[in-house]
Amino acid sequence: MTASRFLGLLRRPGPLLVGGALAVCSSQWAEPSITATRPAKTIQAIMTSEVDPSADFVWDAVETILSRKGEELRQPRTSAQWEDVRRHAQKLIEGSEHLAVPHRRVSVKPFAAEAQGALDSGQIQQRIDANWPTFLAFAQSLEQTAKQQLRAVDARDVAALVAVGGQLDEVCEGCHLSFWYPNQVIPPLPPAAGAR
Repeated sequence: MTASRFLGLLRRPGPLLVGGALAVCSSQWAEPSITATRPAKTIQAIMTSEVDPSADFVWDAVETILSRKGEELRQPRTSAQWEDVRRHAQKLIEGSEHLAVPHRRVSVKPFAAEAQGALDSGQIQQRIDANWPTFLAFAQSLEQTAKQQLRAVDARDVAALVAVGGQLDEVCEGCHLSFWYPNQVIPPLPPAAGAR
C-alpha cells in the first residue's frame, strides 16, 4: 500500500480516527479520571490528537510534486522547518507510548463500522483485548519507527526520512488490517481511458 493511499485512509473519518474536532475537544476532557484498570484517554482520542496529525506532518515534510513546470522537491531547509518536523516526530513517539498502555477503551461512545469489511467499536475492542500482545507489538513498532524518523530528522537526512516513511506506512497499515478493517473490500479501479 502506498503512503498516499494510506494518508487518504487516515484523513477519512474512521473508527480509530473518527470524531473530528468535537471528539478531540470534548471527549478527552469529559472522560473519567485515570484508574488502575482503565486509562482515561481512548485509543480514538490518541489517534485523532497525536498519531494521525503527527504522522501526516512528518510524511508531508518531503514531497515530490510533478507539474507542467517540472519536478519540485519540497523538504525542510531551514532550522525552524527541521525543528517543526522534529517536534511532530517526538509527538508520534509519545502517541505510540500511549497506545502501549493496556486496558484502554477504543472510544467513549460506541460507533458503527464505517464500511464493508470494517469493524464497529465493540468488535475492535474485543479484538484488541483478545490479542493484546499483537496490538502491543504494533504500538512498539510504531514507536521504533518514529524514533528512526527522529534520527533521520536530527541528521537532516531527507532520503532516510522518506525511507522510514515507507516503514511507517507498513506498520500503520498492518495494525489497521488486524484491528480496524480486517475484511476490507477495495473496489476495483476503473479501466484506464482507452482500455477495452
